[in-house]
Amino acid sequence: MTTFSLPEPELLTVGLDPDQRVTLGAGVVVDAEPQRVRLGRPFCRPADLDSVDADTRPFLIGRPDSAFSLVGFPVSFSHDEDNPLVSAWVDVTLRRQAPPDALEPVAWSLLPLSEADPVNVAKKATLDASLKFKSGLLPVDIGPSFGHENDRSYTQRAVSVEALGEGTSAARWEFFATEVSPIRGTHRLMLIVETTSGSSGQAEISIGATIRIRRQKVFRFKAALDKLPEIAIVAVPPADHP
Repeated sequence: MTTFSLPEPELLTVGLDPDQRVTLGAGVVVDAEPQRVRLGRPFCRPADLDSVDADTRPFLIGRPDSAFSLVGFPVSFSHDEDNPLVSAWVDVTLRRQAPPDALEPVAWSLLPLSEADPVNVAKKATLDASLKFKSGLLPVDIGPSFGHENDRSYTQRAVSVEALGEGTSAARWEFFATEVSPIRGTHRLMLIVETTSGSSGQAEISIGATIRIRRQKVFRFKAALDKLPEIAIVAVPPADHP
């Protein structure tokens, strides 16, 4: 199995802006939520013949027209009892850069995939011979990860999450609050990106959420990532890799 060591997450706060400027009545405006999401700097590692194990090399050799890269980043959600997150989503849109006639990049092996993964901070990414994640081998730290949440601990979590878009250029993770647990804590999101050999592309990250404001109505928000290209866009394959 191939194992990649992962960088320590550096989480930056990203504000959530309402999709529309609306009021709750009596002149009360739905404001931005500045402290609800933190996003880590994305990384990209080549999954090539020099970086994978002997079991994986036949898979790569059998696909000479493709190049593969491991792309990942952490995202963290903060819980507010009065204004809880109802749902959230993280999109990774893959686009070709050069040459202009190259095929669009494709997303494979999204992690986490299941609907009840624990909150985790992964230290290593382990893949099998077909570049599928061995999620059961990822060490995890259970529990809240920052700020005022550090005064609580949990032995298990039931945050609902579902990965979508495998085999396309539009990958998505959807999070849903459950009766057991709100949306909170840190999640390490990873995927394998397939590009045409010799081509370049990029992965663009976007985040959205619905929030129940003051236990009344649910409103849509989107992360203000347009001014933060250093954490919203990553080159695929890495810019320093041939």
